[in-house]
Amino acid sequence: MEILILILFFTPFLLIGYFAYKSSGYQKGNIVMHLDEWYKDHHQYVKAIENELNKQGRKVVFRGRYNFEIDGKSYTLHPQIVTVARVPTQRTILIPDK
Repeated sequence: MEILILILFFTPFLLIGYFAYKSSGYQKGNIVMHLDEWYKDHHQYVKAIENELNKQGRKVVFRGRYNFEIDGKSYTLHPQIVTVARVPTQRTILIPDK
């Protein structure tokens, strides 16, 4: 009975932690970047992503509609706005296509 109560008590916390991890973008295979500037224009944002990845020594081609080819693999862009120390920042997540 006590174990059941503990399970019921901790399950919501575990679920919150799991979904927070999944939404953060830091899973295996993802490319996560925090760029120095805030980009509202999509074309400038794409150029900044390409420049950053080129600095890292990767070959990047923008395929359009949030799709990139990086080092021969297809990725989809998932931009996020997150707060870091109460400051909103733009997180760039590139998720590999399956």
